[in-house]
Amino acid sequence: MTPHELLQLPETLLWAWRKVRRCYQIADSLYDQAELAAFDLNLEAELESIRQDFAAARWRGRPLRLIPQPKKPDKLGNPRLRQYFELAVRDQVAWAAVATVLGPELDRKMPAWSYGNRLYRAAWYEDEAAEQGSPQLNIGPYRHASGHLYRHFKHSWPLYRRHLSLTARRMVAAPIDLTELDHGERRALDQAEGLVYLDAQHWTREAPPGDTLYAASLDLKKFYPSVRVEAILRGFTSHVQGFATDPALTSLVTQMLRFEVDDNGLNAEMRAAVEPPVSAGHYNGIPTGLFVGGFLANVAMLSLDLKVDTLLRENRGIAHFRFVDDHAVLAYDFEELCNWISDFAGLLEAFDIGAAIEPDKYVPPELKYILDPETLKDEEDTERPLERGEALISRAAKAAAINGRKPTELMTRTLAQVSMLAATDFDLLTDAGRSQRLEQLEWLLLANIPEQEIRGDTRMAFAAARIALLTPALFRPDEQLLDAHRTMQSYKAKKQLSETETEIVAGLQQTIVDLENSERADWEALLKRHFGLLFEAFTAHPDKARLFIRLIDFCRATGHEGFGRLSVWMGEHANGQYSLLQTYLGTLALQRLARHILSASADLTRSHLLHRERSAAFNFIDNLLRADLDRFLPVGLADAPLQRFERDARNALVAALVLGAFEVETPHPGLAAAMRKRASSILSSTPDPSTLALVTNHSIGTWYHWLLSSTRAHRDAPPPYWQQIADAHRENDLHDTISLRRYPALLPDYVWTAMNSDTTRLALDDAGWLLEAARANPISFQRLDTTLPVVAVVEARLAVPETGMTLFEWVETVRDLHASDPRRSEWTALEIVRQVVDHFLKPDSADLFAIPELDALDRLHPESIIISPAWRDVPDHVKINGNMTWEGWRKVTREHPVRLIETGLEDYRYRENLKEKDRQWPRRLRPIGQLLWGLLRCSFQLPTAWNIRGQERGLIEIVAGDLERLPISSFTLSLLRACLLPRSVETSFLIDFPALFGNEAGLASDDTQFDRPIKSPEALAALLGHAQAVLVKSQMTVLEYRPRQLIPVRLEDITKMDDGIDPKIEELL
Repeated sequence: MTPHELLQLPETLLWAWRKVRRCYQIADSLYDQAELAAFDLNLEAELESIRQDFAAARWRGRPLRLIPQPKKPDKLGNPRLRQYFELAVRDQVAWAAVATVLGPELDRKMPAWSYGNRLYRAAWYEDEAAEQGSPQLNIGPYRHASGHLYRHFKHSWPLYRRHLSLTARRMVAAPIDLTELDHGERRALDQAEGLVYLDAQHWTREAPPGDTLYAASLDLKKFYPSVRVEAILRGFTSHVQGFATDPALTSLVTQMLRFEVDDNGLNAEMRAAVEPPVSAGHYNGIPTGLFVGGFLANVAMLSLDLKVDTLLRENRGIAHFRFVDDHAVLAYDFEELCNWISDFAGLLEAFDIGAAIEPDKYVPPELKYILDPETLKDEEDTERPLERGEALISRAAKAAAINGRKPTELMTRTLAQVSMLAATDFDLLTDAGRSQRLEQLEWLLLANIPEQEIRGDTRMAFAAARIALLTPALFRPDEQLLDAHRTMQSYKAKKQLSETETEIVAGLQQTIVDLENSERADWEALLKRHFGLLFEAFTAHPDKARLFIRLIDFCRATGHEGFGRLSVWMGEHANGQYSLLQTYLGTLALQRLARHILSASADLTRSHLLHRERSAAFNFIDNLLRADLDRFLPVGLADAPLQRFERDARNALVAALVLGAFEVETPHPGLAAAMRKRASSILSSTPDPSTLALVTNHSIGTWYHWLLSSTRAHRDAPPPYWQQIADAHRENDLHDTISLRRYPALLPDYVWTAMNSDTTRLALDDAGWLLEAARANPISFQRLDTTLPVVAVVEARLAVPETGMTLFEWVETVRDLHASDPRRSEWTALEIVRQVVDHFLKPDSADLFAIPELDALDRLHPESIIISPAWRDVPDHVKINGNMTWEGWRKVTREHPVRLIETGLEDYRYRENLKEKDRQWPRRLRPIGQLLWGLLRCSFQLPTAWNIRGQERGLIEIVAGDLERLPISSFTLSLLRACLLPRSVETSFLIDFPALFGNEAGLASDDTQFDRPIKSPEALAALLGHAQAVLVKSQMTVLEYRPRQLIPVRLEDITKMDDGIDPKIEELL
């Protein structure tokens, strides 16, 4: 397949969507949450629309919406705003698809010394190799199904800094003394991946006197905005095989690179403050805010990087490193260092990338005046050195000098601490251990640490996020209070109390009150202290939006009342030089609060949560409703002019309040009333769903999908308030129409009328969905036109008289049986699926399904599989003393096999989205896996979101949580994973489309050891038989011939599965 054809694969677009969705989930920037929800709600049509435009080699992106972001203050401490754009979700997905297809080939060509924005690929240590030495690092293929666009932080910036330090050591000492390295540095040695600097043979010069080296760093000026799109296109043309000779692909990418800026919706003050300035119209640069922008920057720089790499291999006196726009250079000689930087600046200009070195960001700063002596004449430069000539060079050389053997300036001790804290499982620590780790986090948050090793905002944001996350886990119930409650319960259990006992109870009541007050006071003091630490870090760096967000996250996680201090800060900075920064942060706060309102509202209805978790959710909403939000953004002022991004955040806040009120209505009606009151004050009207849609210009179906997709609430059934939401759906609104599909049994009458008049609303593979709707609404179904193919299929299915039970009826039967009844067992579920698969392997059968034609798998459905009545009404002759035995039950299942209805039933929820000519076996496993999944959990109730076309693909990951909770054997679990999880489908593509994974040469390490694909129906049948054999080994009969099943679990089975046709059972037991 050509790259242009790979772009059109359904999986490519689905992977791209997963990457974009993950980017939005972790984003700390402003975006339209309703637009994202609308795209997700209409996912199938949106991805198909992108595919069609790709196929036609046409693209017209939406103009870039300018939303300036805070940036580091200038030298005088004045706040500044930098360029940032909001792109259409559709454009983000399209670009992610391009990166998915073209990225692996380009990323693989990048030099090892370039670390920033490298595309995600599997990497793991083979600990078994530790017996012969250190664990072996394996680098697998590029991967997509997980939704990661770029490599993890630990494989980028920390690795960059550690390799820089290790290279300095290698330059002065061929054998590096491992005893002087920490754990992270030793691991970094294993992660060289082609970095010649760490090869002892690369450096041919002798160690300089005193092990002295010279180090410098530089930044590229306004990197993303300065990179020309022509340089990006040249990168694709030069380094993607076949790109230049594929006119369709070339034309498509060229059109996608035509960016236009839309600065409407911003006031003049905000537009004027942007650095660098940008005006409406054509934009020749990489838009900051484009998720694949880092990838495009690497594409633009690739030709230059490869040229630099060639020069470095020729001149073995220099080491050059790059992390996005941050460059670091090591040299044996200071003059050589200066010459290299000067030559690099020339190469930047020669390759016409558009980027240039920022003179004010050299380290040491004296390099600015050495490399460009004219700057010494700038009388406005107050930092000009007094030295000139050789004196200036001597000063600069002294500042650049480092000890290569012990490069303290390049050390990574802070990084090591960050890595250690990131890897720590706080649930496993003692109270003393937690306190120690929190002290380390506090130090990271507030300490004045040089930024060469790790950026200050990154370090502080990490510490703030960990503190916000871990503080709730510090709560420890007072043991005296617990004892007092237990004693009180023992007295309450008595029917009558003596006079002495009555006095004891009265004393206990007062003791409990005192202890509860003490516990509350101690807890609130701890929360106040931690919030104060976060607030102190924020006020020191108000331009770091992530620190501000962590304050809000802390309030949500703990229920602490921090809005008072935040409101005061907002009020104090509403005017003056900080006003634009305050505008941005206030809007960002409302966006974050909206999502937290939804999660807190959902938590208040979840009975499985701890009391303190529900209490934190309640307090968060209660505190929020008391807060003066108009100090963040004037949402309550009807005549206040709002910019576009402010309106988006206000709309999300109102929607969250309205929908959240419905959520908390039953457990907390007073809180629900207060939420509606606050929403009413913003809307200046009744806060009902219909008004919400009218005021926000987004359908109620979109907002309702936003609620469910954000919280994963009401996964399997509609909420009690659904009818009120349904009544607000508009008949002619696209997203409302799609939303109503979520509950087929509750379709409004006008939807049935519309299905009859608009034949495009139902596809043939909607049959399963329509069958559910028809059974719940038989009269409405009878009005449908039976000439429609899908209606005819459903009508025929409803008319079929069956002597047996469908799988739907079977699971209803066994659900109420005793857990030890063989009919409800894991073995029986496997037996049903095994018999179904056997139909495809026995050509002598009279059943049409017996023909080994894989297309029949598309019609596999619980409705098309019939169980004999003998399975329900087990004959007495297979029982002993009235109890069914395992031997007798197995006999019944073989004598009365399952039967398949000839026509089957097409249901998009039970299969992969297949193209007409793509009928490969690995992509046909999903219906089999879903049958087994439903049998094991005794329910074929699918997630309600899957009733909306496209969601069954985008949300298949929710199955993973169910699989972990099922009480089944480890081998069966591995089977289910192979059939259902997205990675298994991706793994099946490794052989067919190696270019997608950067593995055409087959050199990547094999990362499928733990999830081998099932290669054929024969292999699946053998594995099902093996899974049953494993269970048989653990079946037993107890007193009075009662059957029992032990659940065999082995770690090896969980992580490794044989994919052969005839696995040896004894090797896996």
